[in-house]
Amino acid sequence: MAISDLVISARDQLDPLMCEVVAELEAADNAYPLAFFTQILMSLRSTTDEEELMELFFRLSTTAFQGFVFSPPETQRVDELLESCEQIALTLSVGGSAH
Repeated sequence: MAISDLVISARDQLDPLMCEVVAELEAADNAYPLAFFTQILMSLRSTTDEEELMELFFRLSTTAFQGFVFSPPETQRVDELLESCEQIALTLSVGGSAH
């Protein structure tokens, strides 16, 4: 099964943002959120369809409820990532309603 252009584009856009989050957390030795975001990064890299992408966004949407404590730079990186996910999710929902 071919991977849709939208999924490829989303992965290309989100991978560097996710890597920045992971690097920031790794540098600060912030173990619990590091494990969470590393797992999501691995899921992102193996995502092959829009349903998996939306599932990944759902998992990311739980970030605020995980009890993580972020430094200001970590917060900025996470916010940038979540904003990008929101934009992509909006694109997916608009595209999905046309089917």
